[in-house]
Amino acid sequence: MIAEEVQQEIYALVDKNRLGASDAGRLDEDLVEWLASVNHSKAASTKRPRTMTWDKFYKHLLQGFGTGHGAAYRPWLTLRRKNPSKSSNQVAAYLFLLRRHGFFFSRGEYQIALLLLWLGVDDLREQFPLWPIAHPHPLFGALGSEEVQLPYSRGLLDIAEEAGIEHGVYPGTKIPYVATMDFMLTVRIGGDQQLVAVSCKPFCTLEDEIKWRTLERLELERRYADHNRIRYLVLSSRVVPILMAGQLEWCFACSNIADIPQIAPALQTFAAEFSSTPDLSIADAVRRASELSKLSLEDGWIAFRHCAWTQRIDVDMSKQILTTYPVNRGGRDLRTRLYHELILGKTT
Repeated sequence: MIAEEVQQEIYALVDKNRLGASDAGRLDEDLVEWLASVNHSKAASTKRPRTMTWDKFYKHLLQGFGTGHGAAYRPWLTLRRKNPSKSSNQVAAYLFLLRRHGFFFSRGEYQIALLLLWLGVDDLREQFPLWPIAHPHPLFGALGSEEVQLPYSRGLLDIAEEAGIEHGVYPGTKIPYVATMDFMLTVRIGGDQQLVAVSCKPFCTLEDEIKWRTLERLELERRYADHNRIRYLVLSSRVVPILMAGQLEWCFACSNIADIPQIAPALQTFAAEFSSTPDLSIADAVRRASELSKLSLEDGWIAFRHCAWTQRIDVDMSKQILTTYPVNRGGRDLRTRLYHELILGKTT
């Protein structure tokens, strides 16, 4: 019965991702000084303005939006009642590994975030601001970067002017718009911390019609990344298969088990015992491994999902997980290949 309940849970997550598959896609002191140097007046009306104002901009900065790393990061853009999308299935979700809430403006973005976290990035910052004026390097302030000499980053206003591309302002104002990168990843390559910038767009084929303004924004992102020596990657928001997305989400809920102390000491035994019986169905293997590692069956399923996420147990997340059948192997090779292709930009 438990195996059937687990299977239904997987199906529910896959179905939820299928509903979103039709998406059309869609600081520091210097910044404070810049705002202070701008002459702006408060609106006379007591009615709360819906457009951006300098006061709102300033308050947003003071609240820490667009700054921080890991659990302390606050995206520049968040999901609110007044900014729903008419074309995308937006997602606000708790990011267990990062211990904070994340905000994604399409289900495709969320699915890519799950994939990138599964690949093993150190940090993922969504809706990352590309500030209009010069500012500290995007890696500045990250744990472990204290000894690294990081160059100052040029503002996007200068980059846009150099490229001959209009930077843009908030509608109805003269306030420079704060463009955002969908993801700014922190990864460790050869012992060094490096960044990878990722833009998610609803492109499916090379024949898809792309708006000229979208191409301009991509070019500004590319130039910003190039200036800061950051690898830049453009991904289709539909790059993650629906089945894989649902199964990643199912396992992601158990990716961090720091708050379940009774499971952590048993993981090594559980994974070894599960892997020693490759011909057993997943349900039977979980039951056997739970008994031998002295876990309850409920905790055993949590251990399985955690081990599938971390690949302590070799599970191919791109193939359907049927709990009444043996597990499909090949997840470790898949993860290694995708990491090399997406993060390192190399083919294996």
